[in-house]
Amino acid sequence: MTDKTTSSKLHFLIQCFGVLYAGFHIYTGIFGMFQSLIQRSLHVGGALILFLLLAMEKRQRAEQKNGSLLAVIDIGMISFILFSIVYLISSYNRIMDPLYEITNLDVVISFLFTAVVLLVTKRVMGWAIPILALLFITYAFFGPYFPGIWKHNGVGSQYIAEILFFSDRGLWGLVTGISASMIAVFMIFGGILFSTGGGKAFMDLACWVAGPTYGGAAKLATVASGLFGMISGSAAANVATTGVFTIPLMKRLGYASEFAGGVESSASSGGQIMPPIMGAAAFIMAETLGMSYNKLALAAIIPSLLFYFGVLVSIHFEAKKIGYRGVPREEIPHIKDILYYKNSMPIFAPIFVLIYYFALGYTPVSCALRALAVAVILFLISAPKEFRSRVVILLNGLADASKDMLSVVALIACAQIILSMIGLTGVGIKFTNIIVALGRNNIVLSGLCAMAGTMILGMGLPTVAAYLVASAVMAPALIKIGVAPIAAHFLIFYYSIFAGITPPVCGTVYIGAALAEANWLKTAWVAIRLSVGAYVVPFMFLFSPALLLVGTWQEIVRVSITSLVGIFSISIGGMGFFKTRTNVLERILFVVGGLALVDPGFMTDIIGIGCFLLGIVSQLYRHRKTNTPLPA
Repeated sequence: MTDKTTSSKLHFLIQCFGVLYAGFHIYTGIFGMFQSLIQRSLHVGGALILFLLLAMEKRQRAEQKNGSLLAVIDIGMISFILFSIVYLISSYNRIMDPLYEITNLDVVISFLFTAVVLLVTKRVMGWAIPILALLFITYAFFGPYFPGIWKHNGVGSQYIAEILFFSDRGLWGLVTGISASMIAVFMIFGGILFSTGGGKAFMDLACWVAGPTYGGAAKLATVASGLFGMISGSAAANVATTGVFTIPLMKRLGYASEFAGGVESSASSGGQIMPPIMGAAAFIMAETLGMSYNKLALAAIIPSLLFYFGVLVSIHFEAKKIGYRGVPREEIPHIKDILYYKNSMPIFAPIFVLIYYFALGYTPVSCALRALAVAVILFLISAPKEFRSRVVILLNGLADASKDMLSVVALIACAQIILSMIGLTGVGIKFTNIIVALGRNNIVLSGLCAMAGTMILGMGLPTVAAYLVASAVMAPALIKIGVAPIAAHFLIFYYSIFAGITPPVCGTVYIGAALAEANWLKTAWVAIRLSVGAYVVPFMFLFSPALLLVGTWQEIVRVSITSLVGIFSISIGGMGFFKTRTNVLERILFVVGGLALVDPGFMTDIIGIGCFLLGIVSQLYRHRKTNTPLPA
């Protein structure tokens, strides 16, 4: 048998496994989940096996010299995963028995399976989160040897093994449960929507909306990333997908490489805060807060619109300052072509269905399944003559969706290890007390401490992992000093996301800079200036959760308006342009005015509006003076 034949058979096996893996989640979404240990272990185990199969295929294509040895290791790991999951399921009744006692074999399987999860996560995402998980396990085991407040009684190896693998508090904990139900189904829906033409439809619509204006190509990237983010929920996937088109377009029209990469990095990060699908961390946040995802998505609407408003305004003024023109008219698609029913109905109708059932209060999984059914049916019936080829496209979409889940599942399984050890050792309470002590019960200081801690974690970890760890140890501190729980979690959620564009470790920027062939540090600086609203808005949550729809409608309207003006003012100050280039004093007025409007107090609003209006008047006067013709 030739290597080529073996490779094609392996590829076919991977595609079939991917379809079955996606089908498992659709089936359980429709007919009900299995018992928690069974559902979650099959979810994680299937993802690990699929990753190892993909790794084997990649080595075969690359014809690595040591490929055979590594393949044997991977096959051994796949066999062990299968054995472990079967063992767990067959032992279910024994585990559920109140008199259950862990055996030596149980301990060995638990620690070996945990090691496999850590190894696979390392291969998917690098060493950061596996090392963090190992440190927490070490801390749990060697607690008596730590100094001062960090000392605890320690946890025995048998109990750690039981928690990790034979309970729903370790690998098969609550967060894994959310991944095995809601996150999986939404990722399948997003994968199908994208494979049936969603990416192109969003890009064409964004081009028609924003293309002709100043900085049109950059605005196109922003709108497209926001639309794509609604079905993607991943900044990295967003940059890699939309950036392949938008970054070369911006560069071809004369935009600086760093500006092109920064725009795409900023806009793609915002995709994770854009309803209706806000990324895996948002589903976890809803469950943690004990509220429906529908209400959480509704609460996120105003902040997400403020963020994208700030990005678009910043792009507009930067484009006018430098002279970046829009997309040429001949390259902008016609609206008739975009909205042609055969192309648009399979894309936009499912999104409408998703939002409609969200509004009616249906569960997220049932909303996604209804939208998925509409997407599949419309895609098949819109071109009856292409029925067979379209079935193949849908099957490939299911397989691709399963592959897209791998990084999320690995991260969540690893994060569950950390969360279980935090619960066992009580280290979260210690962090809470430290933050409260540093913040001295002051909301601003405590918020800054939480921001710094979350940003540090977010620089080394993906959004899901950073949010999980940060929310476990920092959200309780903010809540303890009187911050509304939803505001505390949203602050941590925002900074977990936008740490990805903040140096020195800024994964989202690295991707954007690589696509733009730009200096990553300059690209990061552009992304930060464009995303200034993302760094300011979370503090608005702390002062008044009205932006999250907590409060009276009068308060919500007032705070929304002042926040809009504040973001507008800060964007002008950040870009250094309104009617003409700002001088130092004007820039200070705009930035100070915008920051003053962060606090919803009456006096700070007056100060903020005053500074903003002074800056505007100065700009209009200087612009008029500069453009006044000389007397004859």
